[in-house]
Amino acid sequence: MTGQGEGLSRRGMLGISTAAVLAPAMVEAAAPVRADLQPYERLLKTWCDGLLAYQVTGLAGRGANGGFLCPGCGMVHGRVADTVYPLMRTARTSGDTRYVRAAKAAQDWSEHNVSRPDGSWVNDVFLNDWKGITVFRAIALSETLLHHGDLLDAATREAWRSRLAKAFDFLDGFMKIDTGNINYPISSAYAFSLGAEVLGREAYVAKARDFAQASLDFFTPNGLLFGEGHPQRGRTPKGRPPVDLGYNVEESLPALAMYGLRAGDRALLDQVATSLRAHMEFMLPDGGWDNSWGTRNFKWTWWGSRTSDGCHPAYRLLADRDPRFAEVSARNLALMATCTHDGLLYGGPHYRAAGYRPCIHHTFSHAKALAAVLDLARPLASSPRAELPRDKPYGLKRFPEIGTHLASVGPWRATFTDYDFDYLAPAGGGHASGGAISLLQHQALGPVLAASMTRYKAVEISNQQVPIDAAHQPLTLRIDVVQGKDVFTSVADLSANLEAVERDGAVVARTSGRLKTPEGRELEPPVAFAVTYSLTPRGLELSATVSGLGDRAARLVAPVIARKDEAAARRDARSVVIAKPGGAILVSSPDADLDGDVGTRIFNLVPGLQAVPLSIKLRDGETASLVISTA
Repeated sequence: MTGQGEGLSRRGMLGISTAAVLAPAMVEAAAPVRADLQPYERLLKTWCDGLLAYQVTGLAGRGANGGFLCPGCGMVHGRVADTVYPLMRTARTSGDTRYVRAAKAAQDWSEHNVSRPDGSWVNDVFLNDWKGITVFRAIALSETLLHHGDLLDAATREAWRSRLAKAFDFLDGFMKIDTGNINYPISSAYAFSLGAEVLGREAYVAKARDFAQASLDFFTPNGLLFGEGHPQRGRTPKGRPPVDLGYNVEESLPALAMYGLRAGDRALLDQVATSLRAHMEFMLPDGGWDNSWGTRNFKWTWWGSRTSDGCHPAYRLLADRDPRFAEVSARNLALMATCTHDGLLYGGPHYRAAGYRPCIHHTFSHAKALAAVLDLARPLASSPRAELPRDKPYGLKRFPEIGTHLASVGPWRATFTDYDFDYLAPAGGGHASGGAISLLQHQALGPVLAASMTRYKAVEISNQQVPIDAAHQPLTLRIDVVQGKDVFTSVADLSANLEAVERDGAVVARTSGRLKTPEGRELEPPVAFAVTYSLTPRGLELSATVSGLGDRAARLVAPVIARKDEAAARRDARSVVIAKPGGAILVSSPDADLDGDVGTRIFNLVPGLQAVPLSIKLRDGETASLVISTA
C-alpha cells in the first residue's frame, strides 16, 4: 500500500492554464475549496482514501502493481485508471503526494494490462475486450492533464500526453454516431473537445461539434434522451425507443453539458436543460433515481447506475439555469454519502445489511463526477432547499414514449409501467413490464415496493455482482405460476395493456395480459391476468385476478421493502406491520391470508434493497385484494 502523506512543494501546487499543459506557468496556488463545494470535496477524499486502501503494491512481476483490487468481485477492473483524474484532483486539494503516486501506478497498470497497440484500451484484462471505453479513458486522462498536469513530473506528463494522442488516433476512426449505445457517441463530443485543447488538434473542434449536433436527433418530445439499446433508433411493437434513466443522467447528459459549456453552445445547453428537467421528474425525495423501468435497469443502484459517472456534472454545472438542478445534485450526493462505508460506495442502501461487499467500480467511476464539479462549478449563492417535482402531490404524469406513468397522491409516490423495450431480448429478463407497479414510496417512510430485474442475469459479466445465496430473489410485485424450473409471470408480458387515469383525488391504473416467461413463452393453455391499482392519500389498494388457471397454483407475490433491522410482525393471518424510522407500514388483505416468514428477508442487487417476502394464493376466476397503508 502507499506510504504516509507527504506535502507537495509550492511549485507542485501551482494552478494550470490551458497553455500550461505542456509548460506549467507560474500562477497563484490553488485556493481553498469553496463552502458550496466542500461536501463534494469531502466525499471525493473519502472515496480516494478508500481506493488507496485497495491499491495493489509490492508484488513481483512487471505490471502486477497499481490496480485496485475489488473487494466485491475479487478482481482488478480494467477501467481502474479512470482514477487518475479524481486522484490528481485530491492531490491538488490536499497537497498530498500519495495521490499522485497512486494515479501514476494506476496508469502504469492500465498500460501493462488493458492497453492495445492500436491506441485503444479494452474494458477488462480477460472478460471483456470492448474498446469503446477508450472514450471514457481519454476523457479522464485529458481532464487530468488539463487541470492537474502541473502536479506531474515532465517525463510522466509527456508520456501521458503521448498515450492520449494514440487513444484519439484510435477514436478518430472508431467512433461514429451509431457506435454502441448513445452514451458513447455523445461522450465523444466532450472527448474530442478536450482532445482539441490538450493535443492542439484543431480538426477535433469540428468533430466534437458534429457529435453534439447529431445527438439532438435523440430526444423525445417530452425531452427524454433515447438510444440506450440496439439499435439506437429501434422501436418496439408499441413504438417505443430505448431509454435508460441511469445512463442518461449519469453519463450522456453530463458529457453533453460539459461539451456545451466548453463550446459556448447556448442552443445545445438549452436542450440539455430541457432534458434535465424531464429526467428530474424521476428523482425520488431521498435523492435516488427511479430507474425501475429503464432499458439498462440491470445496473440500477437506487442512487444511479453501476459504472457510469454521476449526475453532478450536468445538474450542478447548469444550476444557474434552474435552482432545482443544484438541489438534485445535493440530494444525490447526500444519498451516495449514506451508501458509503469504509471509504467505498456500496451498490444500494441495503447492500451492507445483506452481507454484500462493495464493487470498487462504483467508487472510482463516480469519483470522476465529483472531481469535475470541483474543477468546473461556478459559485452558487446559498438558497433554501428547492422543491423537486416528486416532492409534491400532482396526480398523474404520463411518459408514453416509455409506457410509464408517475403518480403522486398525498404522501405516496408510485410508478406503473408496461414499457416493452427489452435490452436482453431474445433471452429476456430485464426491467419489469406487464403494467407492473415498479415503485411505491412514502414521503416519510421511504421505499415500500421496488422492481428488480424480472430474472437476474449478469448482462455485463465484469460490471455486475454475483448473488451470494438463495435470499437473492426478484422484488417486483407480480403474479407468478411456477412449473418445474420455469416461472410464468405477469411482469414478463411485454404486450400487456396499461391504462392510468385520475379520478376523485386518486390515480387508478389497470393492466391486463398473460403470464409468460422472460423469453416470452406462455403457459399451455394460457393464463390471463388483470390487476387494478388505486393510489389514494391513504395508500395503495390493488385487486388481482387470473383466469384459465385450472389446477395450477398461482400467487400474488408482494415483497415489501424492509431492511433486516426494520422489524415485521403479524397482527393476524391477514395483516403484517413493518416498522420504519418514524412510523410503520401496514400490509393487509381483506379476503385472503398473507403467506410468508416475516422474520426473513430477501434481497436483490437491483436496486440493492431487502424485503419481507409476502404473498397471497390466487384461485381461478376469483379476485384477491391487497392494501398497503400506514399503520
